[in-house]
Amino acid sequence: MEYRRFNCNSYNIHTIKTDKFKTVRMEIIFSREVEKEKMPTFTFLADLLTDCSKKFTRRKDIAIRLEELYKASFFGITNKVGNLFTTSFILEFINHSYINESNYLNEVLKLPFEIINNPRVKNNEFDLTNFNIIKRRIIEEIKSVKESSDKLAILNALKKMDSNSPSSFKVIGEEQDIDKITPQNLYEAYQDLFNHSNCDIFLIGNLNMDEAVQIIKDNFKNRVIKLHKPNLLVDNITRKKALRVKEKSNFIQSTLVMIYNIKNLDKELKDTTFHVFNYILGSGGITSKLYKKLRTDNSLCYGVRSLYLKYDELLIIEVSLDKENVKLAEKLITKSINEMIKGDYTEELLNDAKKNLVFSLKMGSDNNISILNNYVFNYFDALPLIEERILKIKNVTLNDLNKCGKSLALNTVYIQESNGDQNE
Repeated sequence: MEYRRFNCNSYNIHTIKTDKFKTVRMEIIFSREVEKEKMPTFTFLADLLTDCSKKFTRRKDIAIRLEELYKASFFGITNKVGNLFTTSFILEFINHSYINESNYLNEVLKLPFEIINNPRVKNNEFDLTNFNIIKRRIIEEIKSVKESSDKLAILNALKKMDSNSPSSFKVIGEEQDIDKITPQNLYEAYQDLFNHSNCDIFLIGNLNMDEAVQIIKDNFKNRVIKLHKPNLLVDNITRKKALRVKEKSNFIQSTLVMIYNIKNLDKELKDTTFHVFNYILGSGGITSKLYKKLRTDNSLCYGVRSLYLKYDELLIIEVSLDKENVKLAEKLITKSINEMIKGDYTEELLNDAKKNLVFSLKMGSDNNISILNNYVFNYFDALPLIEERILKIKNVTLNDLNKCGKSLALNTVYIQESNGDQNE
């Protein structure tokens, strides 16, 4: 695998040459620090820009062109990781060596730029027909989140923790945020995206990368500003005494969410060791402490999980259960955390966690998306590449895990209480 970076003044092209895959993936990534009021607009924009353009006025027209390019795919997504917000346009296509057309690589690589550089805009406004289609789609997606008890509980818990923290902001926003978007201010957001975001293009596949880079440079020239790299870390508030909140819901089961700050860990412990710690605690399925205490030993729930948000420096534990079991569950979660802090786990459990995490990373090395994402965060935050991460995980010790346990401080306990458990 060969990585190269090309500085194109107003943007960078990162190439990852490998013969492991028959397909090629390109991600055009616009990045900036999180701004709450702008994220829903950029999410709307990412969807709309890949739905139509001046040349391809309907989604159907783009679909036909992608079919002509041997079933290539093209879509836009937004994402928030810590304090980093990205708007990405993603192209996937068959390696041109399998296509008997001499101009195929040029045609497929230029398509994303042809679309995003030439939106369907008139008089500084996006076309209303396409705009309304996307608006309805996004509102339906927002409503679907409200139907998921665990997702809603975590979102609400983060808001209660600190509604002004980027950790609590929703990328897609709320319905009232979408209602504020107009064809005119969406075009203003389009200009903002291109003029005031960093831009990096990542390309992975078995290509002549010099040729591919030249095609990109020939078709993407309108970036005008190069900014500093965003700071990914969120400096979340800490509390001497945990905040406790209980709210009613219309779900059948209650949900308990406990949020812990992760304090004073160095980068290596956050990049590697805490993943092992979290696996033993709650992300390792039936072998984890939380699953054993809550599910196996006490039958309080069907499942429990812990989520490690590295760039938010938070650990979140979430469990759905009957409301009369919430107090016991909270007690058992606290007991599990205290055992982790004291180092109450065996070398065997540690080795099992390391073996499974290494296996997951090796699986990721057979996936072009995982490899590309690893290079993205290697560039943004010096995240070790997969091979190095595997070595670091193998070297994690019980003493390293103890440091992770001692870094935890309870911030918020949130209970989303049901109005009608099945056993009532």
